[in-house]
Amino acid sequence: MPVSIVGILMVAIFVADPPYLRRGLKRVDWQGILLLSVALTSMQVILERGQQQNWFDSNMIRWGTAVCVVSFIGLIYWELKADEPVVNVRILRNLPLSLGSIMGVVFGIALFGTTFILPQFTQELLGYSAYEAGLILAPRAFMLLLCMPLVGRLYNPVDARILVLFGTLVTCWSYYDLARLSLEQGFWDLVPTLMIMGIGMPFMFITLSTLSLSTIPKADMTDASSLYTLARRVGGNIGYALVATLVARGQQIHRVELSAFITPYNPNLADFQRQAADLLVQAGLNPAMLQQAKLGLLNTLVNRQATMMAYNDVSWILGFLFLATIPITLLLPVRRRKRHGQDGTA
Repeated sequence: MPVSIVGILMVAIFVADPPYLRRGLKRVDWQGILLLSVALTSMQVILERGQQQNWFDSNMIRWGTAVCVVSFIGLIYWELKADEPVVNVRILRNLPLSLGSIMGVVFGIALFGTTFILPQFTQELLGYSAYEAGLILAPRAFMLLLCMPLVGRLYNPVDARILVLFGTLVTCWSYYDLARLSLEQGFWDLVPTLMIMGIGMPFMFITLSTLSLSTIPKADMTDASSLYTLARRVGGNIGYALVATLVARGQQIHRVELSAFITPYNPNLADFQRQAADLLVQAGLNPAMLQQAKLGLLNTLVNRQATMMAYNDVSWILGFLFLATIPITLLLPVRRRKRHGQDGTA
């Protein structure tokens, strides 16, 4: 909070609106504000409570979804005819902005989904503390900070679509590594993968943000940037809910699959029970509790492996989401470069 307060004060002191943004408002779009608030609030409640309420088995989720859909439709209809809309949806007729917003939703799902899943994975399965789980994201942030200036320098001489494609493929590489994790992974096993992800992300996000807003008139820049940012935030909220649901459902599915191998005819199970019995006896366990303790260990092992497989499935899904944006990337317009000396400029 102190940092945020300082930031707000610095913006108020040093940042001034250009003349084309000082046009003032003739009337406040209260209807649009109300519809937007209802739509986003109901969507947030649905995404946060959906998994707990088993999604559409719950009347609350069904009614919330209906309110969300009706509010969004009403918002779009109202803002299309409003003179000074709080959300200028008409600006989505700009192709780079609309394509960039679609990709922003997908990138938001994958980025925030990963930010949610990695600390959860390290704490739940690897036994990391909250501090150690937070540190696991540091290599990604470090590489992102390091590569941001490089992306800025490459934007002008290199086709922006190539930069986005490069970032997408590099990020998919990192998700491929994440999809092959096991319970034996350590901190330093995760660092190279997260560094690779940190290299790919600025090539996607920075380039896409610049390209999406490159053809927007200055007077509409605030409306366009707010829509693009909203798309990424909505994608992030969807990502949290999607990942939580996929992990929970994946645990159930893989537990059933693994339980099929727990039979008296499985030699690996017999070896495990003998080794577990020896360890438990050496630990001084009462022989009368031995069978129950062996079943408890087996249950814990199955649950951990099922959860690990569920996390791997999520990484595969998020990686394929990134790959699905490649056709959209190819639809982005080619940035026209001015020739040297054209129109009296160099």
